Amino acid sequence: MKLKLTPHAAMRFAQRGFRDGDAELIMAIGTEVEGGYLMREKDVREAEAWLKRQAHKLRRLVGKRVIVAGDMIVTAYHA
Repeated sequence: MKLKLTPHAAMRFAQRGFRDGDAELIMAIGTEVEGGYLMREKDVREAEAWLKRQAHKLRRLVGKRVIVAGDMIVTAYHA
């Protein structure tokens, strides 16, 4: 969800080095706390571990092909 910044928040983001998309990333990965979200070291470690697992899955799928017809998977093979 893309939230709008108040003028105050926009000024603080600029002063504190926040970049476009940082708030969305904090809300997606961080921990919900009273009144907002906090990006903890633990949240970052968990996200990094998840990304590493996804990278291994992607690597395993190189060269594989899935054939689709309509809403059905017809077959799959090594291309």
